[in-house]
Amino acid sequence: MAEDTMPSTRGLVEGDLGPLRRFTGILDSAPTEIKTYRKNPDDESDEGKKSTQVKLNCRDIDVKEAVEPYHFPIYTVTLTQSNRKKSRWGVLSEGTPVDRNIGFNNVADQQYTAEQLDPSNANYIKPSDRMDMIRDCMGKRIGFVMTDGLDGRPAPMDLYDGRQDADKPTPAWTVYEIEGVGVAGGGSGVSAMDLAMGLLDNKTLADFNKAALDNPIIRADTALLTSISLPPTAPNSFANVLKTAGKFYQDDAGVFHAGQAPVAPAA
Repeated sequence: MAEDTMPSTRGLVEGDLGPLRRFTGILDSAPTEIKTYRKNPDDESDEGKKSTQVKLNCRDIDVKEAVEPYHFPIYTVTLTQSNRKKSRWGVLSEGTPVDRNIGFNNVADQQYTAEQLDPSNANYIKPSDRMDMIRDCMGKRIGFVMTDGLDGRPAPMDLYDGRQDADKPTPAWTVYEIEGVGVAGGGSGVSAMDLAMGLLDNKTLADFNKAALDNPIIRADTALLTSISLPPTAPNSFANVLKTAGKFYQDDAGVFHAGQAPVAPAA
C-alpha cells in the first residue's frame, strides 16, 4: 500500500491540457452538461455558479503533434460555453487578438464573399446565419490546435485565472482547419486583398475603414491592415495604391468606385 501512495518524480502529466497539441478529427457529437462550481465544494448552502460544459467528441483522429504517444481513435475537447470573447470558448471561436487567422469563425468565414461579409451590403449574411460548429459541422473533419506558443503553435491569450484572481497567459484549444472550407490564413475562400477591394467599392474612405477593421480575414493580414491604417495622404496607403494603379477612382463626393473614372463627354 505504501508503494502505491508514495510520491514520485516520474510519470508527470501536462496539467489538464492532455497529451495532444494539434490534431484533426471528425466531429461526432457535442453533449452538454450543467456544472455547479462552489468556492467550497463541501458547502451545500452555497448555490454556487452554474455553467454549461461542452464536450466536443471527435473520432477517427489524426494526431499531428503531441507531448506523449496517443494511439486511440477518439479524443474529447472539453470546455465551458461562454458568450465572452475573452474565454476558452472565445479562443475556440474567434482565435486570439494577435492571431485572427485561427478560430472557427475566422476559418469558416473564408467561404463567404466580400459582399456577404459587408454589413452595408444587401447580400450581407449575419453572423448568426453563417456556418456554426455545433449546428453545421457534425460529421465534418475539424483541425484543432493548442494555443501554447510552443513549437510554432499560436501564442496563448491572457484569460482570467480564478486561483490567482488575475489574467495570465492560458493555453486553450482553437480551430485551424474545417473540412471543405479551408485552413487558417488561406484555404478555399477569397483572399484578404479581394475582400478589401470588394469592401472599398461604393464607399467613402471612412466607411471602408470601419468595414475593413470589422472583417476578421482582413484583420488577420498584418501587412494589408497596416496599409489600410495609413493616413489618407500617404502615397502607399491601400486606397491610394489602387487609385494610382487605375483600379479605383474617387468621385466628387469622396466615394470610391472600381475601375477607371469615366471620361466627360466633349463639349
